[in-house]
Amino acid sequence: MPKWAFTATSRTGQKVNIVTGEPTDTITVHSQEDLDRRIAAAENDPRDLQVTVRRIH
Repeated sequence: MPKWAFTATSRTGQKVNIVTGEPTDTITVHSQEDLDRRIAAAENDPRDLQVTVRRIH
């Protein structure tokens, strides 16, 4: 099953990583459905997120 590294960075500098408070966070996504949901959510996020997706498996 493929996996993806999903990275979101706030173009406005707002917190994305809830642990460190950094404006960038990367997570591993394990399903296409979850990846699609996260991409759609990022499009409407008020932090003006820049998203990169890299297949890792």
